[in-house]
Amino acid sequence: MSFAQRRRPAAGDQRLGSRNVFVLPTRPGLLYATVVLTMLIASINYRLSLGYALSFLVAAVALVAMLQTWRNLSSLVLRSGRAEPVFAGEIAELKLVVRNPGPIERFALSFLAPGMSQPEHFDAPAGAEQSVSIAVPAMRRGWQPAPRLRIETRFPLGIWRAWSWWQPALRLLVYPQPEPPGTPLPARQASAGEGQAHGRGEQDLAALRPWQEGDSPRRVAWKAMARTATDELIVRQYEGGDFGELALDWNDLPGNWDAEQRLSRLTRWVLEADAIGVRYALRIPGATLSPDAGPAHRACCLEALATWGLDDNTPDAAAGAPRGVEERAR
Repeated sequence: MSFAQRRRPAAGDQRLGSRNVFVLPTRPGLLYATVVLTMLIASINYRLSLGYALSFLVAAVALVAMLQTWRNLSSLVLRSGRAEPVFAGEIAELKLVVRNPGPIERFALSFLAPGMSQPEHFDAPAGAEQSVSIAVPAMRRGWQPAPRLRIETRFPLGIWRAWSWWQPALRLLVYPQPEPPGTPLPARQASAGEGQAHGRGEQDLAALRPWQEGDSPRRVAWKAMARTATDELIVRQYEGGDFGELALDWNDLPGNWDAEQRLSRLTRWVLEADAIGVRYALRIPGATLSPDAGPAHRACCLEALATWGLDDNTPDAAAGAPRGVEERAR
């Protein structure tokens, strides 16, 4: 297997064995070897029979420990899990699965990836699967491959270190970093006829009604529920709340802004529009997502913003959105 092939993402399960598990002494292991060598030289110099026996016994313990350290990793099966989308600048959590098909529990294992402040330690029970979560920084928007991971162990004595490299076939979606809150949403367009809806449609309370799937948590009337002593959720319905739609348009932003500033502002607006439960459309160069609401529409809009301009490597506003987003918009 070539070096380039080893660095490719491993699709499916990866089994650890003699071809991909490596062993070297640790710093305490080097000190241990120095002590054994010193004992052996002293025994030769002073012709100590018991010194010979002790030196060879201590050396044999080190060799057995090396075998046990290697066996602590050998035969483990590594499997990619999943990764939830995050915003740029946040910490992403990658889910991994380690399966131990053997009858012996594996102790003191750890995963380490670039950017991690400290390794993620875990044990692998015998004949079972162990779920492991590692936290890595997400700095850039778009689809990011999982980092190359190192799994290692120093069990049982700490004088040997066994490790293996693994590049999981896992991708992480990183949304643009949203602009700090404070900028109001654009004016809502009336969904029927011409003109604009006044404000956000949440100024005048019209009625109370039972909660329905898709309602914003901000509309829950907790005080009304306490007065009626009911366990059912009640939400506030505002006058004009269902008569306007938002148009989040790339071209409505200041002309001297660069692409990342525009994406940051649109990301903030998508989050706020979703929070108040209003229908909204997203228009960016190369793609238009029709008005809708709900978690699926929010995820689709954020993915469009995250991947905009990255497939074709075109940073200017004339570039199009990824094909997948454009097809969904149509």
